[in-house]
Amino acid sequence: MRIGEKFCPGVMHAVEAKDGLLLRIRVPGGLMSASQLEVVASLSHLFGDGNVEITSRANLQLRAVRAEDLLTIQHTLASAGLFPSPQHDRIRNIVTSPLAGLDLKELLDTRPLVRELDRRLQAETLFTELHPKFSFGLHGDHQRFTHEPDDLSLEACKNGSLMRLAIAGVNTDCCVLTETAVDCLVEGSRRLIELGKSAEVPIRAKRIITIPEAFNRLIGSLSSMLVPCSAAARQPDFVEVSQGVFPASQSGLVNIIPSIPLGRVSSQQASAIAEVVKQWNGDLRLAPWRGVVLGAMPVKSQKEIAEVLQSVGLLWNGQDGFHGITACAGSSGCDASLADVRADASLLAQRLASKLAPARWTVNFSGCDKQCARRHGASAELIASDSGYLLKINGEDIKQNCSAEAAIEAVAKFHTLRVSEVATV
Repeated sequence: MRIGEKFCPGVMHAVEAKDGLLLRIRVPGGLMSASQLEVVASLSHLFGDGNVEITSRANLQLRAVRAEDLLTIQHTLASAGLFPSPQHDRIRNIVTSPLAGLDLKELLDTRPLVRELDRRLQAETLFTELHPKFSFGLHGDHQRFTHEPDDLSLEACKNGSLMRLAIAGVNTDCCVLTETAVDCLVEGSRRLIELGKSAEVPIRAKRIITIPEAFNRLIGSLSSMLVPCSAAARQPDFVEVSQGVFPASQSGLVNIIPSIPLGRVSSQQASAIAEVVKQWNGDLRLAPWRGVVLGAMPVKSQKEIAEVLQSVGLLWNGQDGFHGITACAGSSGCDASLADVRADASLLAQRLASKLAPARWTVNFSGCDKQCARRHGASAELIASDSGYLLKINGEDIKQNCSAEAAIEAVAKFHTLRVSEVATV
């Protein structure tokens, strides 16, 4: 069962928004080249609103596109390798660590698996039946950078030769050999399509496994590839998103993570990121915290890299106040939004600039009760209505019909309280 054309945009499935057409560009695993980012930046400058948005599954978005420019954009993206299959335009969510191949502690570099899985998915028209939000996870260790569960995922364990299977975010007692990992995910998605279609439900694992016997049938269909896991299952380590400079897996190289306020860069900033990565032969990644990683950059060139990025307003000192803050498109880009949430989020960031961010600090700004950009378990949530914001702190309703100024003041005070609590521990 597929959802309507008005949801989950793609390149062939442009969605009408308040500011024009919205396009989403698939970037499996967040793996893209600097040259590809340059192409997207140029398209945004020529045919969009001049910004490039990064999504929570490490894809890209262009806004304010005109219908008459769609064909040019599609051809340009195809030439850049960013639109390889029109049929699989919205089958795109393959999630992995943005530090795959760059992390000293990982058990397995998942990039080859990401690429092979993407190739296999695009090779069969059957997989166009997957729900556009269906997500595959390939994890090289216990680290996660988002709390959102994948429909099907595999996590490296032991010495990286085995991967544990999880379904809808729930660990099973089964592993697969890493060499058959892609086979397992492909076959598993085939069976989920079969089960979902027979039950006439959306093809999402969390929905299908509630059907009687569906879980057992799914596991049974994969039995020839599954082996018992000797190690006890453990919950993943949810890694707090950081900014700054971190050691890379190779000596003399570092990974640089700048701040990307509200997951959006201007075309000029995107071009600057691409320029830096190309000049120093780095490794560009999109990240599920709606950011970027400039991987494998030379330690000795940090000062020069900082100067280039700072010249276009990109910092990595964690002092801009945007740490942990996210917002939907808001009234400037969405007819459903009841507030300019991006402007209000920026006002909160100004209040928090130069202040220490407490651990696990997250704030959601939502323009309506659909809460499109919501992250579960946020420290604070501001949900717009006709009469003001509903303010939630730690999941509890604090105040309704709250003005933007009052809501921002309350969240800033809560931020100060959280910082002081940490300081006294």
